[in-house]
Amino acid sequence: MVTYVELRDARLGTVTEAAEAWRTLARRSGELERRVVTELTGPLRTSGWSGEAASALFARLDVLDDEFELAALLHRMAAIVLGNAAQRLRDVQQRLHAAIDACDLLGLRVEDDGRVVPPPAQDWHIHLDDGRAERALQHQNAEIYTDLIGRLLAEADDADTDIKRALGKLEPLDRGAMDTFEWKNAILDAREVADLLGVAESAIPEAGADPASVRAWWDGLTEDQRLLYLTAHPDRLGALDGLPAGDRNEANRLALRAHLGELGRAPEWSPQSGRDQDRLLHLLDKLEAAEYGPPGQGLFLLGLENTNDGRAIVAVGDPDTAAHTAVLVPGTGTELDNMRGQIDRAAEVQRAAQQIGGPTAGGISVIAWLGYDAPGFDSSAMGTGHAEAGAPALDSFVNGLNAAHDAGPSHTTVIGHSYGSVVVGEAASHGDGLAVHDIVTAGSPGMSVGTAGELQLDPRHVWAGGAADDPMTGATGSIPGIHDNEPTDQDFGANRYQVDTSGHSGYWTPGSESLKNQGRIVLGLYDQVSLDHGQSPR
Repeated sequence: MVTYVELRDARLGTVTEAAEAWRTLARRSGELERRVVTELTGPLRTSGWSGEAASALFARLDVLDDEFELAALLHRMAAIVLGNAAQRLRDVQQRLHAAIDACDLLGLRVEDDGRVVPPPAQDWHIHLDDGRAERALQHQNAEIYTDLIGRLLAEADDADTDIKRALGKLEPLDRGAMDTFEWKNAILDAREVADLLGVAESAIPEAGADPASVRAWWDGLTEDQRLLYLTAHPDRLGALDGLPAGDRNEANRLALRAHLGELGRAPEWSPQSGRDQDRLLHLLDKLEAAEYGPPGQGLFLLGLENTNDGRAIVAVGDPDTAAHTAVLVPGTGTELDNMRGQIDRAAEVQRAAQQIGGPTAGGISVIAWLGYDAPGFDSSAMGTGHAEAGAPALDSFVNGLNAAHDAGPSHTTVIGHSYGSVVVGEAASHGDGLAVHDIVTAGSPGMSVGTAGELQLDPRHVWAGGAADDPMTGATGSIPGIHDNEPTDQDFGANRYQVDTSGHSGYWTPGSESLKNQGRIVLGLYDQVSLDHGQSPR
């Protein structure tokens, strides 16, 4: 129980100083984690060293990386709890001191137990009517302020209890027992801390909320509130279109690690759980390997779902600061299991654009967007069901990119491969269309529209490519026109860019004209695109 004297005399500035010390410790832990990556793990992993000793060292460095990263997270939460403690108790203390000052003005005295008593009675308080009225008022005021101080002490005691419980959740890491489940523990602890500090899950926008309103909600939070939401509810925050890419990446990586921890602790193994674990490990390896690569090519995990065939959204480069952003939508047969290949394709488009544009092109981000349930190699690929279900998600994601982008220039392109172009067609031809500057297809069986004009975009900004031997597109295709007119047909009205690659999946062959043309479109260098037919924008 917080006493009157304790609350009156508490030096809460020291609590604020302690909170800042924890923030400093968190920054230092985060810096140590980055140094492990850049100065230890990165150089060793890129050295070509292999063997049992190398594998053992890499495993230990990965654990060290995780330990520093988890420590930074826990230190930040400790700082938040202490900062909240100082703020809550200071607010109550200030109101207590205001009550004490009021008592002084009224001639009342506050005892050390918090009771307020009137001054000693004088003769005129007993013998005169005015005196008796004055004395009654003194007793009434003493009761009022006694009650007020009692309520302030109860409020301070509630805050003290909440803070004690919150700090009790932040247990130090057990270095001898560090495993992947520690990430899940961090989430569970953060949820309890968030609840105790009034950071309510119910305030999180629902899935599918307008990205602009999501960004406004996020911007209205304090830094501490954002950190608690990201740590306590990473699965929900990571799925919100409109959040900054860095924050979505942080949330989704935490959710990924936590899910791996859950799978590792599962009581029973099954083929599906084994598959879930393997594909998440492969994705995590891909994400972490990029930490050792060149600047500007880091990976941002913008979406993740591990049920059924799985989904993932990974950006190569930061889309929030990029002057040029492309969204690559894959087609039939794409699952979370082969997401690494989709990331590689996105990286090839980014690399091609960087080589074409040079250092003056500005930042370039290319996003592998498996944000829908792609059809398998079955009859479902002949219908539009998967595309109709995925189109709203693509539309929302693109709107989210625009809402999250900084104040700099932004040119956005969407590239649909195979059935992915059907998804793009559905999204662009319905509602208010896709908020992009250019639409590109590669190996498209059709876009469920008859002409480029139905995509709610100037047809000069619609680009289609098809390899001569691609069975899914072109006059020589074995199954032409599955989803209405093919975009490469001249009467469709799109620009047909030149393709010099072979087959249905060769459009991203390094050094090819096909890949270069995609890079030129991403950069908006329309006059450099080599065309079979069509008219480039001026």
